[in-house]
Amino acid sequence: MLRIHVAVMKILIIVFVSVHLNSCIRLGSNDAGFSADRKSSVYPDTCDNPDADISCSFLNMPASISEIMQIGGKDEPGEKLSVKGTIYKADGKTPFPGVLLYAYHTDSRGYYSKIGKEKGAQKWHGKLHGWCMTDSKGNFEIRTIKPARYPDNSMPAHIHAAVKLSDGSMFWISDFVFSDDDLVNEKYLSSLSYPGGTGVVTLHRQAGNSWLGTRDIVLR
Repeated sequence: MLRIHVAVMKILIIVFVSVHLNSCIRLGSNDAGFSADRKSSVYPDTCDNPDADISCSFLNMPASISEIMQIGGKDEPGEKLSVKGTIYKADGKTPFPGVLLYAYHTDSRGYYSKIGKEKGAQKWHGKLHGWCMTDSKGNFEIRTIKPARYPDNSMPAHIHAAVKLSDGSMFWISDFVFSDDDLVNEKYLSSLSYPGGTGVVTLHRQAGNSWLGTRDIVLR
């Protein structure tokens, strides 16, 4: 009888040890997986997203910027474009110095083309993007090429833009669009919801097949 009890106890101990070891192995495996998942959720590139937070637009800026934003190189295909203007405070009269302005747009074919070195939000905004900061008189200038409409003609040609103020606040402003574009019509203008006015720029032909326009922006 004692032998039976001893045998039973041995079997129970073996079963217990086996179950415990298997549980530890499973726990270790799951824990390793959890750690990897947790790491990927804590350290993802959250700016690599078409709907990334606006703050992502102000990452990866050059160490030094001026009131002139240069977008694209001298060999970028398309008609050269320069848009100059002044950013004003809410009263519409006081120049707003030290405002960071970010802009990006399509290429001459209507695509957000890339060179492959873009990071974060610029993976979606494409290679044609840049930054500048208004000078002491609130002035800025964007030097780039004239963007094209999307291939499906769903929107007028436009330049997306966002601003960042010295207090850290950031917001999108209405796109830069062009008065000679027939999609800049009543329907388009009535759909605007961002600050900064209509964003409509009248372009004037310059020497060398380039364009010049002006846009003043009131940040209400």
